Amino acid sequence: MKKLIKKLIQPSQGEIEEALKFPNGRVYLIHPDYSADGEVPPSAIIGAWKVDADGKIVGDLIHNPNYTEQ
Repeated sequence: MKKLIKKLIQPSQGEIEEALKFPNGRVYLIHPDYSADGEVPPSAIIGAWKVDADGKIVGDLIHNPNYTEQ
């Protein structure tokens, strides 16, 4: 079931644009109660997408096992 959910969660346009700034990095999906501009506890990070050398998101969302639903 988790595999299906990860496939259903697709990056937003903003996350796709953010990936361009972080080639060979990651773009994180955080719980909406938190701002990316502020401090985000590890338990509020839902998961991350890998970013390739060209700044493109590759693969499915990698679930954070430490995420606790708010």
